Amino acid sequence: MDLAHTRTGTGEPVLLLHGITHRRQGWDLVVPLLAEDRELWALDLPDHGESPDLPVEYTGDIAPLADAVEAFCRAQGLDRPHVVGNSLGGLIALELAARGTVRSATALSPAGFWSRLERVYVRGVLGGAHAVLAVIPSARLRRLLATPVLRTLLLGVLLAHPSRVDPEQITGDLHGLSHPRSSFAKMLAGLDRWTLPHRAAVPTTVGWGARDFLLPRWQSKRLRRALPDAAVYVLPGCGHVPMGDDPALVADFVLAATRPRR
Repeated sequence: MDLAHTRTGTGEPVLLLHGITHRRQGWDLVVPLLAEDRELWALDLPDHGESPDLPVEYTGDIAPLADAVEAFCRAQGLDRPHVVGNSLGGLIALELAARGTVRSATALSPAGFWSRLERVYVRGVLGGAHAVLAVIPSARLRRLLATPVLRTLLLGVLLAHPSRVDPEQITGDLHGLSHPRSSFAKMLAGLDRWTLPHRAAVPTTVGWGARDFLLPRWQSKRLRRALPDAAVYVLPGCGHVPMGDDPALVADFVLAATRPRR
């Protein structure tokens, strides 16, 4: 699958993967801080952003997305790049680490390490947000997001500091949630089928937002049990999408996690 992507920078190759309904531009604040030291490949996952649709038989699980990222790497001649992912992208990064097809994996608030009730909560939050955003015209949403108080009310579950992100950027980022592709409903319905990796065949680093209100950081305890060799850290002052809350912190975290290893 020919995934939409943006390539920039020089150095060790690093794939950047986004979360459900998000897009590769979610990394735009971090990329300039990394480009002098890393070759960056920001991808739109299948059925997201500008990438192609998933097959109609897609059932909402994770493996086909990881397969598509692997196929993209083969097509681009990328031999075991580092991979960094947020939320859904973080779980895909961990899946690729389990397969051993990447050099290292870094996951920021990865999805999947929830309890049954927490899974219901995620489904309700994302489904409810979609229902609200779908009936707000784009021009009106842009005006609402230009107001700091309303921006905080709309985005507080995802960002610890919504006021730090440009309203135009947020409006674009939310388009995938207000007008999602076909995979969104299938993923929400199939959250209980998201397969969790139980090993990491390559160096694996996890950063969890201290103020993540979608996937609270206590879920990292389950990750530690599933992946005892992973290095797990708390990202202070960050919510579920730390690239928007503190790009400099995320850039430093990625540089440390993807440093060349002998």
